[in-house]
Amino acid sequence: MNATTGGAATSLAIPVLAEEMFQKFRALIYQKTGIHMREGKQILISNRLRRRLVALGLGTYEEYYELLTSRAVGAEMANFIDAVSTNETYFFREGNHFTALASTILPSLLRSHARVQIWSAGCSTGEEVYTLRIVADDVCRSFPGREVQIIGTDISTTVVQRAREGIYRDRALRLVPKEALAKYFVPTGEEGAFQVNAETRGRVEFRVHNLFTDRPPADQVAIIFCRNVMIYFDKPTQTKLVDEIFARALHRDGYLFIGHSESLTGFTKRFQYAAAFKAPIYTLRKEESP
Repeated sequence: MNATTGGAATSLAIPVLAEEMFQKFRALIYQKTGIHMREGKQILISNRLRRRLVALGLGTYEEYYELLTSRAVGAEMANFIDAVSTNETYFFREGNHFTALASTILPSLLRSHARVQIWSAGCSTGEEVYTLRIVADDVCRSFPGREVQIIGTDISTTVVQRAREGIYRDRALRLVPKEALAKYFVPTGEEGAFQVNAETRGRVEFRVHNLFTDRPPADQVAIIFCRNVMIYFDKPTQTKLVDEIFARALHRDGYLFIGHSESLTGFTKRFQYAAAFKAPIYTLRKEESP
């Protein structure tokens, strides 16, 4: 039976993703994003790409791969990257990072710098960026005239658009203090949904950005948050990101925050663990500082 409607393929008409094609998609994902898609992810990739085949009216994964590697790919490469990227986060995730930021790191930086720039690399749907805005505003009340600028970047156009819209629901908001919810959010009218207010959305910036092919969004940033991103990269890619890209983008007195499931031990030559914060926070080795 031909399960198509109006010329568009449905999931029933699309055969399974063969091992050979899975390996080709793995290589393409690595080439375009740096993400090391592990063995055993064949079903996951199959399901995610199947939606793109249906949307485009294609009948096989081979056709889709040919499109992605042709000159006619156009905007579909962005859709492909969106499909294979994982984006799940929430406000105040890994809270001891924000405790260290508010109690020690930001006050120290604001004493010596009129403007502090924070880069959230791999910001997903924006929860981390808006959490940083809430924390920074609270700290800045003790430092009149000082400024904290926050830029969030992600390779996925879809999640960057969602971040700019700033609409979140109960699960993402569960750790937001009530006073912050009242100050920074407005109800959307949909049960359990809130939107970051326009004034706050106007004080952060989001950009579509590839960590490996695009220049960092700012020079000499004071703080880089790149949490739960490197787990998708192999060791050579992690080393390149940390020692070649982040080390050059970071101010000599700056800080790199990574996820609690991540570590730079064993592969970085440029960073050292800042043990005093009891969280995965790193500083540049002084002998390696720019």
